This record gives sequence, structure tokens and C-alpha cells, in this order.
Amino acid sequence: MKKSCILGKINEINSVSNKFIEKKIKEEGLQILKNHIPLFYILPEDGSALVFSEISNIWKISKSSLSDIVNKYENQGLIKKCICAEDKRSVYISLKPEALYIKQKIESIEVEILDLMLKGFDRNERQIFEENFDKVLKNIKQMQD
Repeated sequence: MKKSCILGKINEINSVSNKFIEKKIKEEGLQILKNHIPLFYILPEDGSALVFSEISNIWKISKSSLSDIVNKYENQGLIKKCICAEDKRSVYISLKPEALYIKQKIESIEVEILDLMLKGFDRNERQIFEENFDKVLKNIKQMQD
């Protein structure tokens, strides 16, 4: 890989950060999969419920995949699934209090990895980095349309 190959660098950052997150999840004894972290970010910490289809749209995963994931964490006692009394087709999903510990640990892992990745950056450089990263994401998402 050439030193100037930015795509290779992006791939390496992704690979190393994924390994770090997996290692931290294991060290913390969190009974979740790295790929399921977005669910714990999407669901509100206050325990309020979101409609199943809304979660699927936000996360951009199929309803069948989300159903499997929700069932997994419902069986672990981390997520509550409630069928709407007025419309039996509407399912609401919320975090149970037992899941707050996991959500907080995930957030602390994110802070830790960002601190490691941005070591030596001052506050202004961090802000610029994040703004530029947001621009890159916006641009790449437009390529998908």
C-alpha cells in the first residue's frame, strides 16, 4: 500500500477501530455484538419507545434483520417489545433499564477510541476534523443516490 493511498488508510482505520471496539466489548463483558451497537444509540435512554419501522428506517436495515436483533435482546431482558393495542401491526421498541449500563459503556468506548484516534489534536483541530468528516459522509452518501 502506498503511503498516499487514502482509501487504504480509511480501510485500516476501520479495521483497527473495529478490532478495538470488539476487544472492549469483550473486556467489559457486554452481551452485544459490535454490529448491533446502532440499536442502542437509536433507542432513547429515557425508555420511551420507537415504532419498529422507524428504527428500521433510521438504521437502514431490513425489518427481518431488525426483528431477529430485537428478539435476541428481548430474550436477554435488554429490550421491551410492545404491540400497539389500537393497531396490532404497530410494534414499539424501547430500552429496558437493564440496557442503560450497556448504552453508557458503548458511549464510553466511543469516547475512549476517539481520544486515542485524535491524540495530539487540539479542540479546534478536532472540530475541523469532525466537520470535514461530515462533509465526506455527505458527499459519499450522495454517490449512493
